[in-house]
Amino acid sequence: MNFIWDIALRAKESGIKEEDLFFEQAEDYSPYYEQSFSVINQDVVRKKRIEINALYRFCDIFRDLLKEEVDDFEEFQRYLFDCAIHVLLYTDLKHGISKRELYIRKFMEEIAGGNFGEEVARNFNCIKSHQQNRLTTLVFAQQQTGSSLVLFRKAVLVLYPNAMLYQVKAEKQKLLLYVDDRKTERKERALRFVLEMFLPLSYQVRVFWKYHFGVIGVDKTMKINEIEIY
Repeated sequence: MNFIWDIALRAKESGIKEEDLFFEQAEDYSPYYEQSFSVINQDVVRKKRIEINALYRFCDIFRDLLKEEVDDFEEFQRYLFDCAIHVLLYTDLKHGISKRELYIRKFMEEIAGGNFGEEVARNFNCIKSHQQNRLTTLVFAQQQTGSSLVLFRKAVLVLYPNAMLYQVKAEKQKLLLYVDDRKTERKERALRFVLEMFLPLSYQVRVFWKYHFGVIGVDKTMKINEIEIY
């Protein structure tokens, strides 16, 4: 984590909004880094006040502003510096964004904001931010191509990479989903979001948490006290 855009994204993962960050020019800094944390390889942002080395990339902009401090305008200089960094941060975050990416971000805002229903929003907010982005990409794809078992399976694997999805041969509309994880309220809500957003209407799914249902001839699924009844 070195650049201001990376700092802002890591802060968001910790629940700190970009507009709540306050940037300051660090007194002690390395000329080879933009960030000025006490630990060079720090990857988590916990504080809203961020010290950086603005001269690393923006020397032409800030060298005159940082050259000297005038006592009567010291506070003004600090806030002017923060405002300027936020403008540059916004440019950083938007640089190279495609029309498709803008649509995906708008979908994410609408889902989290309750436009798809309050329950969907609550379930969505139980999901980690990087998984939210991947799932929203699939929501966008579904808007273009329609729902399908392929997209549903991809969405499940975003949350649980080791999950297994089965289709009952005798009844094609019935699915069995095994999740190799212990059920908690948060995890169940996350999965509920995927079920509500991606499962085609004509299908039904039964979820098995932690323990697989027994399959004759497959020893791993036939362990005593580790078999889910189907």
